[in-house]
Amino acid sequence: MQFLEKVFKFYIYSNLHVAIAAFCLTKLTLDLYNIDEITTPLFVFFATIISYNFIRFYTLNTIKVTLSIWIMSNRWLLISLNFVSVLFLIKLSFELKSEFYIILIPFIIATFFYSVPFLFKRKNFRNLPGLKLFIITITWAGVTVLFPLNNSEIQFSNEVWLIFGQRFLFLFAITIPFDIRDIDFDKSEIKTLPKVLGIKNSKIIGVIALLIFFSIDFLRDVTTKKSIYITLFIVLISILFLIFSNKKQNPFYCSFWIESLPILWFLLMFFIA
Repeated sequence: MQFLEKVFKFYIYSNLHVAIAAFCLTKLTLDLYNIDEITTPLFVFFATIISYNFIRFYTLNTIKVTLSIWIMSNRWLLISLNFVSVLFLIKLSFELKSEFYIILIPFIIATFFYSVPFLFKRKNFRNLPGLKLFIITITWAGVTVLFPLNNSEIQFSNEVWLIFGQRFLFLFAITIPFDIRDIDFDKSEIKTLPKVLGIKNSKIIGVIALLIFFSIDFLRDVTTKKSIYITLFIVLISILFLIFSNKKQNPFYCSFWIESLPILWFLLMFFIA
C-alpha cells in the first residue's frame, strides 16, 4: 500500500496527471476536425510538465508545507523527469511547423510571468487582482485549441473561436474549486473570484459558465449528437464537483478528481461509438 501511495503521489505532485489532462484536451480539439495527429498533443503534454514544475520550483517558499517537503524529498526524480521532458520537447519541435512558436509566445510569456515578478516590480500575473483565473484559463484554452489547430493549418474561423470560447468557459468553471480550496491560503493581494464575490456566488457563476459552454454546442458546425450527449454528461459532472467543492476538501479533490474531467471527456469521445 505504501508503494502504491508513493506512486500515486508522484503521479499527482510531479504534474503527470495535469499533463495528461492537457494532452486529452488537445486531442479533443484535433478530433473535432478528424485530424489524426499525435505530435502536438505530446508537445503540450511535455510542455505542461515543464511549465507546472517550473512554477512549483520557483514558488517553493510560498506553497503548502506538505507539498514543498515532498518536492524537496523527490527533487532529483523531478529534475530527471523535467530533463527527459525537455529532450522530448526539443525532438517534437522539429516535427511541428517551423513557425509553431509564434502562436505560443503569448502563452509562454503568461506562464513565465505567472510566477516570476515583472522587471523592476515584485508583482506577477498571479498577484494582480482578478487576473489569476483568467490567465490560467486563457493560456490553457489557447494551448489546447489555437495551438494544435494552427499547427494543422486550420483557419481561425468563427467555428474555431466558438470552440475556443467553449474551452475557456469549461476551464473557467472547473478552476473555481481550486480557488475555493486556496481561499484561506492565497495571499491577501490575490483577489480570486471566491475572495471577491464569495464562494456561493462563484459557484453560481461557474454553473452559468458551464450552461453557456453546453449551449454553444448547438451553434457550432463541427458537432454531432454523440458530442452533445457527452458534453451534457461532462457538464452535469462538472456542476456536481463545483457545487460540492469547499475550503476543507480532500487533498486530491481538485488535483486528481477535477483534473480528471478532461481525461474522462476524451475517453468518452474515444470509446463511445
